[in-house]
This record gives sequence, structure tokens and C-alpha cells, in this order.
Amino acid sequence: MSGRDRILQFAAGAGYGLLQGMTPPSIEHSVERDQALKALAAVAGEKGWTLAALKEVAGADADLLFPNGRTELLEAWADLVDREMTERVLLAIDEGECPRLSQKVRRAVLERLDILEPYRAAERRAATMLLSPCAGKTSARILARTVNAIWDASEDMSGGVTWATKRISLTGIYVPTFLAWLGGADRHKVEQILDAGLARTRRLGELKQRLFRPKDLRPA
Repeated sequence: MSGRDRILQFAAGAGYGLLQGMTPPSIEHSVERDQALKALAAVAGEKGWTLAALKEVAGADADLLFPNGRTELLEAWADLVDREMTERVLLAIDEGECPRLSQKVRRAVLERLDILEPYRAAERRAATMLLSPCAGKTSARILARTVNAIWDASEDMSGGVTWATKRISLTGIYVPTFLAWLGGADRHKVEQILDAGLARTRRLGELKQRLFRPKDLRPA
């Protein structure tokens, strides 16, 4: 299977998983787990996301922090990045930055990639594992949590159908942006892809509003 086909398979599988479970179980976290994850991420690009590498950099008993093995490592790492992203975005909002919702979403995506920048090689190793056919459910859970975290960090208060459709739309924006970054695209290119996705979603939203506007409110 080609790299492009694997990416499409990942996106399709993750999107389906997102529809099936948009609120996956939360991830346990602690100071000890976070420290161990950061130590592993620093070497995972070379050594991989393995319990052996974890024990080497975080102590002989570090594997006991992640009883479900490599899958738990990957999910916990993504959750740690999501939490740090949320802290950064909420701080920016408190300081008066990003007044519009779309700006908050944009800031959240870019903040997440900034956090991951020192760990790009580790993320590539993680993606190789998550793109495997047997990892579809894990990929979907990670993606769902990240998309939820971006909307939560953006202080979006939507509910019901709108809550769900916003997450589906954001998946179509975040995945291409993340994959471009993962593939080595520079900041300018990454922002272009992100901005194009946000603009496309905004245009679709405006079109939907026009189509479903009551007839008596439509312009003559």
C-alpha cells in the first residue's frame, strides 16, 4: 500500500471512528506519567515508542505507569500535548488575543504543532504505528480527543448536531495540516493549508445559512 493510500485509509478510518465515538474515555494523567512521556518523546524518534526505551530513560519501573503498553503510551502522549495546547490557548485568550472563534481554533492548531516541533521525529515514529490497519481505533480515539480539545480550548459552547458537525469539519482541517507538518512542510506552507481549510469551512457555513434561510428573509 502506498503512503498516500495509507494516509487516506487513516483519515477515513479516523473519521468513521470520530462519528462512532466523539467522546472517547479520558486519559489518566499524573506528574510522574507526564515526566516519563516527555523523557520518552525526546528519544522516541531514534528508539521508538517502546516500553524498553521508556524504562531506559524514565526508570526500570516506568512501564508500570502504562500497563496497557505502547497503545497507552501513544494515547497518553497525545493527551499530554492536548493539555499543554489548551493551557497556552486559554492564556492567550485571557490576554485578549484571538477574539474570534476561528482565530482561537487557528491558534490552537498552531500551538499544538509548536509543542510538537522538538518531537517531530518521535511523531513520525508514532504515525507509522498509528497508520497500521490494526491501529484504527487507537488513531480515532487520539484524533477525537485532539479535536475535542481544540474546540474546548477555543471556548466553543455549541451543542447537539452543531457540536458534532463542527468536530467533523475540524477533522477535515486538522488532519491535512498535521500531515503536512509531519511531512516536513515549513511554517508558511502549514499555515496556508490550515487557513485554506478554515476558509473552505467558513464558505460552506455561509452557503448553508443562505440555503436554509427562511424565504421571507432572503434577499430579493
